Amino acid sequence: MPGSNPLINKIDLSIIIINYNSAKELEACLESLIRIIETSVRIEYEIIIVDNNSPEKDLFRIENLFKKNNIKFYYLNENMGFGRGCNYGYSKSYGKFICFLNPDILIEEDVFSPLLGELENDPSIGVIGPKQQTRTAFFDFSAGWSPNLFFEIVNLFGLGVYFEALLISLFTKFKRNKKFEVNWILGAAFFLRSDIFQKFEGFDKDYFMFCEEVDLCKRILKYGLKIIYYPKFKVYHLGSTSSKKDYRLYTIRTYSSRNIYLSKHYKPFLKSLMRFLLQVQLISQIIIWSVLYFFNKRKSKQKLEAFFYLLRHSMIYEHRN
Repeated sequence: MPGSNPLINKIDLSIIIINYNSAKELEACLESLIRIIETSVRIEYEIIIVDNNSPEKDLFRIENLFKKNNIKFYYLNENMGFGRGCNYGYSKSYGKFICFLNPDILIEEDVFSPLLGELENDPSIGVIGPKQQTRTAFFDFSAGWSPNLFFEIVNLFGLGVYFEALLISLFTKFKRNKKFEVNWILGAAFFLRSDIFQKFEGFDKDYFMFCEEVDLCKRILKYGLKIIYYPKFKVYHLGSTSSKKDYRLYTIRTYSSRNIYLSKHYKPFLKSLMRFLLQVQLISQIIIWSVLYFFNKRKSKQKLEAFFYLLRHSMIYEHRN
């Protein structure tokens, strides 16, 4: 749970970045961020970098490059995961508004003024986010809708996340880049008021990685606030540079987090049905990646190890640092 900060609201914006073996990406992120925020934005800000006990110890070099009073580095003795790392960063923050930002984000325009303006002027908004442009032009993974039976059925072929991303992309074009309501914003560029984050006790610590932002958005929606996607403004998301180096862990954490989400937010019958579909997905993915093994042995091997692990352990994964 984030700590109650007596100095909160002394500055406008706290930007919180969680690092894990991403020093190179973080350097580029900070350069782009500082360039924009100090030339195009008139706000008081701070940047808080939390290192999740990265095996690569290159972050000290980055800290020496960015020596400013409002840029702070914290080094954890264990890998807390994304959500708990964000909660820790929040406990050190003083901002009226919070932006959670991935280290593999590049910022080339002022997204801060318009998004913070929306939060300032409309108290019914719980979370807001910009478009997170990736290399994949036809898909938009920046936001989405709550997990449901339709997407889970499509996901039997491993296409659910892409189909949803295609729908978001098409809906954005239909809305002509105007803001619209969604069920969640991807945590790589995630804006909200500090008092809202504290009210909901931050990200749920049960998630190690993935789905924690979907979970928080779900709780905020239940309270009656809106989740807003504003694709007119965009940042550049280079991708999961740290987690996807190990496809086994990436896959295990993805499915185990989805399983946690289902257990928390669905009634018994629908929860059982959705969990059954998840298990069928694992079997279908084993078939798919067995075929793909001849084209990409390394990735396929790690994926298959993950799927068999998940079946053996009922989609439960306990993180070991």
